[in-house]
Amino acid sequence: MSESKTPVPGNSPKSADKSNKKLDAKAQNKAVKQPTNKNASWILWTLVAIAFIAAIAFFQYRVETLIKQNSALDNHVQLLDSQYKSQLSKSIEQDQALKQFVSMNKKLSFMQQTINQIPGARKEDWKLAEVEYLLRLANQRATLQQEPIGARALFDAANKILATLDDPAFLMVRETIANEILLLGQDKKIDRQGIYTQIQAIKANIHEDILPPTEFINTPTVVDEAAKDESIWAQLKSLVSLKRADSPFAAPLNIQQYQLLEHSLLLMLEQAQWALLKADQTLYEASLNNAVQWIESRLRHQKAATLIDEIVKIKSQNIKLVIPDVSHSLRLLRQTLSDRTHRPNIVAPTNSNKPSLPKVVPAKKKQPEQA
Repeated sequence: MSESKTPVPGNSPKSADKSNKKLDAKAQNKAVKQPTNKNASWILWTLVAIAFIAAIAFFQYRVETLIKQNSALDNHVQLLDSQYKSQLSKSIEQDQALKQFVSMNKKLSFMQQTINQIPGARKEDWKLAEVEYLLRLANQRATLQQEPIGARALFDAANKILATLDDPAFLMVRETIANEILLLGQDKKIDRQGIYTQIQAIKANIHEDILPPTEFINTPTVVDEAAKDESIWAQLKSLVSLKRADSPFAAPLNIQQYQLLEHSLLLMLEQAQWALLKADQTLYEASLNNAVQWIESRLRHQKAATLIDEIVKIKSQNIKLVIPDVSHSLRLLRQTLSDRTHRPNIVAPTNSNKPSLPKVVPAKKKQPEQA
């Protein structure tokens, strides 16, 4: 073939050259695009494979993790199951113990009710009995022994016990006790111990006081002549003694009579001490009067006169107090306890057709007046 190309009719050679160049360029572009498309597809498939392998690895790792968690959960469930079984057994045992406790509590309450029905079994009954004893002892101390201070202390102790009970039923009793404490007062007291010790001192010295003096000591005194004449006249008058006819002269006492006189005076003074402790004013004065009369009728010296003055001074003291009546609180307490123990029976209403029987009303004790 000849290399010369015949021109296409209607086309110029320049246009033919341009069309040839375009065809060559297209061919070259196709040749370049084919290898680039092949490389891109290989890269894409490589990425897909890598992603698939990573997904399989992650899935495997996740499965292993879930298996471990599942085994841990299984162990935890087994532990919880064992704990639940142990707690269930403990709850059953506690339920049985609770039932036993309830039954024992019922038995104890029944026994407590049975014991409470016995008179004097409650704690309050013992306290009320103690209060009654204290009030009775306070009345005895005030009226018989004439000791208002001790009676006040006993009333105060009874009031404190009633305060611990905190029962409004005994409010009137506490008010009466407080009123009786005020009635006694702290100014009403006698020094019995002092009077007793004075009588005891007279008893200790009575042996020396009833004996006449054995020695007379003459002490020289400086006097003027007028006083000397008067003293001589007084001495002469002292030598003469006048006695009434109705009072016979008693002879001097011998040793046995002095002993008998001393023993009798000791008995009279002891009787006065006993009357002092019992607050018997009549017996106290009578005993001391007898002692004075015995000394006056049998002794005539200065020691005997001094002894009489001391006995008369002791006899003039009042040993009996005017104690008010403090037994209202005791009577009110006994009335309250009686009303609480023996309650009145409630009478049921009777029909008008049936004959009504006479009602027996128990006699009520007279309540003490409020101070």
